[in-house]
Amino acid sequence: MNKSVAALGLVLAHLCNTSWGSEPGQDLFEQRCVGCHMINGAGSEAVKAPNLTGLSQAYLQRQLQHFRADVRGDDARDAEGQMMRAMATSLGDDEIKQLSQYVSSLPRQPAPKPERSAGFTGRGLYSGCTSCHGAQAEGFDELGAPRLAGQHGWYLKAQLLKFRAGLRGAHADDKFGQQMRAMASAIRDDAAIDTLVSHIGSLVGE
Repeated sequence: MNKSVAALGLVLAHLCNTSWGSEPGQDLFEQRCVGCHMINGAGSEAVKAPNLTGLSQAYLQRQLQHFRADVRGDDARDAEGQMMRAMATSLGDDEIKQLSQYVSSLPRQPAPKPERSAGFTGRGLYSGCTSCHGAQAEGFDELGAPRLAGQHGWYLKAQLLKFRAGLRGAHADDKFGQQMRAMASAIRDDAAIDTLVSHIGSLVGE
């Protein structure tokens, strides 16, 4: 009887330590990403971590590969990029694939919409983005353009400023980043960036 109880205890212990039903990449996400991006993937302004929900597997996988290969996050002025670069360096190809697949499966957690409308000016500024990112900022994988709808405004602004300053999109292997760098450089000033980001924040992505 005691042996049976002991055997049952070992089985239960094994079951408790096994990730039954977990998706590939879930353990990686919980170990490597939750501290900044939160358990639901919605991100955190406190640590400048973007909302990952709603982003496609192809986009997530490409960004992790870019961080790992020093295509993104290699500039010392890009503190957040360097943190991601350090994390991605330890990931293998299969882990990147599994992690991006899991994150892309998370339910969308859209950021709060801006309180004020950006009006005609916002729509006009965004008109230059629709050919890649879509009329509702839904994104197109075929064009390498991520979904923007539902992303935090502070993150979108930070990335536009990084593109404009050459902290992102400067590497020769970042074809899509170079396109974004050219676009960001054409925005006349920070006030226009704020208006553009506010308009994007009002879009539903559908």
